[in-house]
Amino acid sequence: MQTTPQPGKMHIAVFGLRNSGKSSLINALTGIPYQVVGDQPGTTTEPVFQAYELPKIGSVIIIDTAGIDEDEETGAFRVQKTREVMDLTDLSLLIFSGEEDDYKLEKEWYQELAKRHIPVIGVIAKVDDHYVDLDQLKSELNIPFVKVSSRRNINFGSLRHAIREFAPAEFERPTILGDLVHPGEVVVMVMPDTIPAPKYRLVASQQQILRDLLDHHVMALSVTEVELPTLLMNLKGMPDLVITDSQVYDSVNEILPANVPLTTFAILMARFKGDLTTFVKGAEAISTLKPGDKVLLSEACIHHPHNGEIDRDLVKKKLQETAGSGLEIESSVGPDFPADLSTYKLVVHCGGCIFNRKQLMTRLADSGAQGVPITNYGIAFAYFKGILPRVLEIMQVKS
Repeated sequence: MQTTPQPGKMHIAVFGLRNSGKSSLINALTGIPYQVVGDQPGTTTEPVFQAYELPKIGSVIIIDTAGIDEDEETGAFRVQKTREVMDLTDLSLLIFSGEEDDYKLEKEWYQELAKRHIPVIGVIAKVDDHYVDLDQLKSELNIPFVKVSSRRNINFGSLRHAIREFAPAEFERPTILGDLVHPGEVVVMVMPDTIPAPKYRLVASQQQILRDLLDHHVMALSVTEVELPTLLMNLKGMPDLVITDSQVYDSVNEILPANVPLTTFAILMARFKGDLTTFVKGAEAISTLKPGDKVLLSEACIHHPHNGEIDRDLVKKKLQETAGSGLEIESSVGPDFPADLSTYKLVVHCGGCIFNRKQLMTRLADSGAQGVPITNYGIAFAYFKGILPRVLEIMQVKS
């Protein structure tokens, strides 16, 4: 069972009133009775993430939420936690419990999900206990509906079919760099001599990019900047692409001929996780910063301030140098992201390697809606070093 979002997997969230049968539905849908169920409302108090293999779709994360209605004690906290789940939801199952004929809260949450462009499947649960007029609901809401009985395990085949039919096709980009390389090509990955990861491990972005290269039948070679000259001498020709850690870009760029495509792990992940054009445009705001301006640094990880290639303190230092010092730099970590961004002149986000794409794109949308530029650590660092045009060239994005 998982307690955090997982990149690369579709996130399916189940929303509904307390005691509407959310946990029972998940148990019946997955066939894995992991969730505690009960007649007492509020058995689930915080979102719970559960991995599940869905035929014809693959591995997904199903999220059991706490409920969309409040009680006197913990209701506001529970509802807020449930709202936060929307930020990472690719597909939603909204339970209409049948206990209230007007479905006021369910319809309000449907409107919120629709506003966020999250596909919704309406689920009529507990059909053993209540009759629901589907025609009336369908006339009001333009979404598919499925009736199920968790108690008797009825009609879950239809629910699985609906999930497959209405699941968004591009909840994640299909590849990190498969569209930039071809089978049989040689790609060199250059790591710093001091790898910022525990022994026997690589940074998450490096692992993901290596796997993507192997999946596309590319010959991937990994070295540190110390061994790069020797590797280039031993190759019969130049590599088709070099991907480097941002920290050692200068030394790699000096060694590499100018006609060899060069980019960074951080740039590739910014393209994969978010919208590269938005991030590059956001970096342009760095030159406009002046003393007294507020900047938000936002990171996905909550356990330490290091973000693989580029850490928070380095970004802070470079921002202050660019602005002539005097910036007010604040930080947010994990799921905490200010709803009101209007006081900030710029948001700089980490690579989001532990986020799914929906979660990061939601933050880009929130920033854009409030007119606040947003960039990320990798793009900002490339901007500071004056290398942005070079590392973007292979992706044909102009800086």
